Amino acid sequence: MTRVLVNLTWLVPGVVGGSEESTTDALRAVASSLVAGPHAGECELRLAVLAPLLDAHPDLAAAFDCTVLDLSGANKARRVWADQTWLARAATEWRAEVVHHAGGVVPLRHPGRTVLTVHDLQPLDLPDNFSLAKRTYIRSMAARSLRAADVVVVPSEFTRDRVRAHGLPAGTPVVVVPWSARPAPAAVGDRPVPDGVRDHRIVLYPAITYPHKNHRVLLDAFAGLAAQDDDVRLVLPGREGSAEGAVRERIERPDLRGRVVRLGRVPADELEAWYAAASLVVVPSRYEGFGLPALEAQVRGIPVLAARAGSLPEVVTARDVVDPDDVTGWTSAMRAVLDESPTEQSARVAEGRRRAASWSPERTAAGLLEAYRMAAASAGGATS
Repeated sequence: MTRVLVNLTWLVPGVVGGSEESTTDALRAVASSLVAGPHAGECELRLAVLAPLLDAHPDLAAAFDCTVLDLSGANKARRVWADQTWLARAATEWRAEVVHHAGGVVPLRHPGRTVLTVHDLQPLDLPDNFSLAKRTYIRSMAARSLRAADVVVVPSEFTRDRVRAHGLPAGTPVVVVPWSARPAPAAVGDRPVPDGVRDHRIVLYPAITYPHKNHRVLLDAFAGLAAQDDDVRLVLPGREGSAEGAVRERIERPDLRGRVVRLGRVPADELEAWYAAASLVVVPSRYEGFGLPALEAQVRGIPVLAARAGSLPEVVTARDVVDPDDVTGWTSAMRAVLDESPTEQSARVAEGRRRAASWSPERTAAGLLEAYRMAAASAGGATS
């Protein structure tokens, strides 16, 4: 039985965005597969975690043994230092054969054979969205981490291609382990609808206000839609990012005033209620390593439009993609979906659900366990 230590010391709950959800859900899928699925007993997994993860994800703490780093993660320098020192000791003491670095970086000291997850390479592909210090750090750490990996895991074909373009050594295997969406809950609580949204059709875009999420193009496009139809409202959940100021300034202009609801970060159950209330989900992002909101919309039976960018075309159908910067195109596409007949809507929803069904937890677990098998069988394992 292969002993695999999963490095989650980078995972500060509530801070790292979609990679938290994708990683924790992948581990849940692996737990189920190892207990009662086709891979029962294949690996012994242990998680190396920050203390807050135990409270944020108690089911994972119950499913796996955990080695706990008693830090909150708020002090990044201390966390990174521990990643370079404490983690290597923990891996050696537990006699880990494979260490899975699930946050995109392999520490300088890395005992055991190494699996590296790369969620995306956005700081290298869209450098203008990041500070010089962040770009320099990621550029050096990404290149070194790719050289150190025995196996690289990515969530999409797009990210696989970007990893290869950014210096993955020839011969290093890359395993595409797609994310999976949680099933829609059987029941959703009361709809949290403010007065300004009540009895209107809702267009939903759940995203942090980072520049690459492309809120400004969406807001300009929605202004065109709102000029044609007083019955629509745009709802924007997601915590504040570096483009928040520009987003709020655009929302307050006369053509959008009272037509857009900026929620900020909301709890998972409240987000589910907004999904249930939505007539359409839009994902105009210019860059996604996977595109989970588009998948979640399809699982929940909601029509979705996504940008023709990054990995999003892998998740949705060809007719549901729009050029990310085509304001008029987004206005027209939203109008067309909202104007569909009930029969057309039903066909669209059924097609989305069929497509989303292929991104199952079982597929995620099988891919990740295959990466562990490949690493364990590799000739790597040297400490560097």
